Amino acid sequence: MPLDLVIVILNYNTRDLLRKCLQTVYASTGDSTFEVCVVDNASNDGSAAMVASEFPQATLIASRTNDGYSTGNNLGLRRYGFRDQPDASDAAETPRYALLLNPDTEVPVN
Repeated sequence: MPLDLVIVILNYNTRDLLRKCLQTVYASTGDSTFEVCVVDNASNDGSAAMVASEFPQATLIASRTNDGYSTGNNLGLRRYGFRDQPDASDAAETPRYALLLNPDTEVPVN
């Protein structure tokens, strides 16, 4: 059964904001199944290491280069099967929804 939601968070040098964002995402509960994918756009502030150590349940994509907002988000979306031109084999694995979330966002409970 596919996930209901994937939350893609694109990060660049916002470790402390990202930490708070992830804390609020994981504190939210509900009936939906979701995964979080953090795409780190070549940060030099320890963001990727923080995600790996404090949020091991998140998928981390540590890009070696910062290729911008759209490219970074597309890395996360493609990891979960979202494609420009999906084929039938993608449908079973692709989450129903994707949410692009900025790292300075705090998600309210539920």
